[in-house]
Amino acid sequence: MTNPQITIDRLSQILEQINQKLDKFEGRFDKLDERLNKLEVGQARLEEKVDGLSKRVDSVDFINRGVFVALIIAILGGFAKIFGFIGNP
Repeated sequence: MTNPQITIDRLSQILEQINQKLDKFEGRFDKLDERLNKLEVGQARLEEKVDGLSKRVDSVDFINRGVFVALIIAILGGFAKIFGFIGNP
């Protein structure tokens, strides 16, 4: 009669150990889930910043093109003046 009792006690200890290990795994999964959520939020912030930076670069590119065109026109006007294509008034 004592043998079945020992087996049941041993099984209950094993089940308790299994439950403890499962609780540890659940805690680890919860921590990983929190970290993943933080990463997703950080990624969304970075995407917004990248979009803002690309808009700024587009704006600067447009301004640089305008300055470049004005510089070319000024240089061509200077050459025209030097080589006499444009007369003195």
